[in-house]
Amino acid sequence: MANFNQQLVALTLATLRADGKVDAAEVEVIKRVAADLECDATKTTQLLLAENEKQVKCTDIRTYIAEVGKTVENREDKQLIMEACIQVALADKALNTKEVAVLLMVCQALECGLERFICDIAIFAQNDRDIKIDGSDAIFDEDEIIEVEN
Repeated sequence: MANFNQQLVALTLATLRADGKVDAAEVEVIKRVAADLECDATKTTQLLLAENEKQVKCTDIRTYIAEVGKTVENREDKQLIMEACIQVALADKALNTKEVAVLLMVCQALECGLERFICDIAIFAQNDRDIKIDGSDAIFDEDEIIEVEN
């Protein structure tokens, strides 16, 4: 698997499956992101169908993500795919712990830096205030807040 479109579809679809729900609107986000990255629309649809069949049968998504991640060699492609996975995870305006876990798997598989990963999520969330992130509405007691010195 050395085709960018195939890698993109495989990892974004795996991200989409994280919350256990795959709906048409979310699949459309994958298609839109692929189109924005100048991937052929017909090929993307074919890849989505084939990849869906493959992932439904997959028993170890962590290993699958790692295997696909190893095939992505270009640094820019890695970053584009990581950003696409974040967009797909946020398509429903919510980011839950299962999605974060899969995004972390993708981040590790693509060898993207954790700092960049966190910044990318923050940028997307900052640009859309309707996004709900599990745990982001937690109220902390003052004694729970840790101050960091520079």
